[in-house]
Amino acid sequence: MNNAETFTQFFLNRLGRCLYATVGLLIFAVGSYFQLQANFGMSPWSSLNQGLSMNFPITFGTASILTSVLIIMVDILMKEPIGLGTILNALVIGIGTDICIALDFLPVQTNLIFQLIVLLAGIVITCIGQFIYMKACLSCGPRDSLLVGLGKRFPNVQIGTVNIVLLAVVQVGCLFLGSTIGLGTVICVLFTGTIMNIVFKILKFNPRELKHEGLPETMAAAKKALRK
Repeated sequence: MNNAETFTQFFLNRLGRCLYATVGLLIFAVGSYFQLQANFGMSPWSSLNQGLSMNFPITFGTASILTSVLIIMVDILMKEPIGLGTILNALVIGIGTDICIALDFLPVQTNLIFQLIVLLAGIVITCIGQFIYMKACLSCGPRDSLLVGLGKRFPNVQIGTVNIVLLAVVQVGCLFLGSTIGLGTVICVLFTGTIMNIVFKILKFNPRELKHEGLPETMAAAKKALRK
């Protein structure tokens, strides 16, 4: 087998996995948009993006990208693996959410029942998107990596509890930004993990079994393909 064929296989493999991850991240963005349109109090991370877009001349999606970049820097300091999936996560979700907002295909909800339905649907959709992008095994997104990194530093605390504390801290920051906070915010903080467990169980997906590829591994594989 010659060099071109070997490198072509490498390129097509990573391209396919990146496209697969992108599909999942776009689905995740749709879920984030649903939570925004629920008008019931969104998830802490979305609330943070909203607060930043309200206080600075940036869009919701741009705020998502900027916070992702900052979190990636923290992930690197915590020595968590950063891969193509991490970079895609930081870019695609923000851009995808902005596209959804521009298309405006779901009206802002005002009825309590529909607010709850749309919010829960948004959480389920984000979990499905998370399942798809994580299956690409190109490393976790910035926020997921942050959660894993914190979990490693508090091994005696359940990861779900770490997640609740992390989301609560983020939400405190949102209070100072004037973000939309409601009953839905409490639902997101307390029940996102539970909904995620249910969705992953239905999909028979265990993220702990995945072996993610970081940028060093990707570069090493590329060099190996070029040498053959």
